[in-house]
Amino acid sequence: SRPRFWRLATPPLPFRSAPSSFAAMSLGELWTMLRAGSMDFVGQKRAYDMQFYVIWIAGIIGFIYGYIQQRFQYTFNIIFGATVFVCVICLPSWPCWNKHPVEWLEPREEEEEEEVKEKPQDKKKQGGGKKKKH
Repeated sequence: SRPRFWRLATPPLPFRSAPSSFAAMSLGELWTMLRAGSMDFVGQKRAYDMQFYVIWIAGIIGFIYGYIQQRFQYTFNIIFGATVFVCVICLPSWPCWNKHPVEWLEPREEEEEEEVKEKPQDKKKQGGGKKKKH
């Protein structure tokens, strides 16, 4: 009764989310999740936004502090430290990035349709293409 895209867009009734804290899972489950790299679409957006804003804010703060102290090394250290921090937080697929897992639909079996189509008979092309002038 509903269009097919509607089933993809709405979560199923028994919505199962990933554990929200590290305490809810064992170290083995955490390690398996980190190795599998499972991050949902919402988590990808949040991780991207976090790294974008943290690096920009660190750049502004680093520039102002480096300008006041007249040392580019301070600017570099602040931006580099923020980049390392963001890499540690955003690159691994921590459970906080997988709170809205996608529940994929089971594939439907294709129905075999017997098509009775007559194949067009191959006719020899007579003089197809450009004619050469002699």
